[in-house]
Amino acid sequence: MKKILSFVLAAVALAFTACSNDETIETSGNGQNNKGMVLVATVSQQSSRAAIDVNDKSGTWKFTFDDNDNVVVGNNTINDYYTFTKSGDTFSSTDAKVTSSAADWYAYYPDTNIDLTNQEGTIESAAKLYALAGKTAEATTGSTPLKISMDAKAAVLRIVKVDNYGPCDIYLKTKDGKFVSGLKANNNAGYDVVESDNKVPVFHKDSNGNAGIYYVIVPAGVYLEVWNEDRKFKTTSKGLNPGKYYTLTSGPTYGTATATINGETQTIDWVQMWIGGPRFAKKENVEGTMNWTEAAKTCSAYVWGANWRTPQKDEMDFVDQDGFTTKTENVEVDNVIENNVVTKFKYIGVQPGYTNNIMYLPSTDSNSSAGVYWSSTDAGHDKDRHELGWCLNMIVHDKDTHTHYFMSLKKDAPYAVRPVLTKETVLWGEQDIK
Repeated sequence: MKKILSFVLAAVALAFTACSNDETIETSGNGQNNKGMVLVATVSQQSSRAAIDVNDKSGTWKFTFDDNDNVVVGNNTINDYYTFTKSGDTFSSTDAKVTSSAADWYAYYPDTNIDLTNQEGTIESAAKLYALAGKTAEATTGSTPLKISMDAKAAVLRIVKVDNYGPCDIYLKTKDGKFVSGLKANNNAGYDVVESDNKVPVFHKDSNGNAGIYYVIVPAGVYLEVWNEDRKFKTTSKGLNPGKYYTLTSGPTYGTATATINGETQTIDWVQMWIGGPRFAKKENVEGTMNWTEAAKTCSAYVWGANWRTPQKDEMDFVDQDGFTTKTENVEVDNVIENNVVTKFKYIGVQPGYTNNIMYLPSTDSNSSAGVYWSSTDAGHDKDRHELGWCLNMIVHDKDTHTHYFMSLKKDAPYAVRPVLTKETVLWGEQDIK
């Protein structure tokens, strides 16, 4: 009759975060002695299956098993594997059998063959492909408690699709120029890379829309080239560390572009501050002020030429609903104080891939430490039929408190302008725009 083999996987470095409690698990089986196998293990009990902590500087992917997850287990005396399914705190299989002599036992999650092509990009889908493997510390028949500690054998790419228009077609190449298509278990409690002569993506998102964050499982510890469509933008010769995640943007988030200012060509730094956001001129406002009609011009008629334009109201997304919030989903705002006066506003990116991006908007009123910047969005008319345009208004109440909000003002009033790039998609190798 069949024995029931039940075990739980021990938490180990990089793959799991251990609880403080050890649990002794005993299960009854269908064997002649009506006794299953016993395992004492430290069991991970995270609050979620797989979690990214953006404040974790080590970049560790925290993983726990869900009910109905499968782990495959074999040993060096058989050519097949047994499937164990998690229920509660145990993994069990009615097919697994002890060996007649001591053997090395191997465990693999999620399977011995893992297809890494065309991944969905969600945390949930990444967790289902997160390669783990391990073996018993000593050879055993399985008649005594079977203990297997599993290590991560994969890394995670956190792909940030930076805009709604550019490609996000991610391919991996190995050292011999072939494409990564999967992982296959070897006889050393690990996985080998499965290569393909055909161009197969590990992840794809359509160019239109879909700016956002996606999670992709990739091999660890081997040479890899990362390509977006036909552009190589990252290479790791030693390989990525197993159990770690790495943030990569699908395109550059800063660069330069030329501007025609007072008849002269100048090079202006630009920066993108959040996913799907516009690319702002980094330091320079348009010299002086202008009315809304001038600010709303486009193409070669624009004050800096065809590479630039005034952002629309919904692109100047520095504002939270209450107006007093210093940190929104896009940026964190700080006052810059010089000689006890707020001279500018400092914006720091807070989303993955943008935390090193910084932009300043100077105060435009030295008397009140305030700033008013035109958008290119029409605000209609007031009750007296005055034509109005939308502005971003910033007011400092004291050195620690300010408000950001939009207001509609007469179009003929002179206010500051901070241009953004007209180019909707900037690819790797194209971040210096002429």
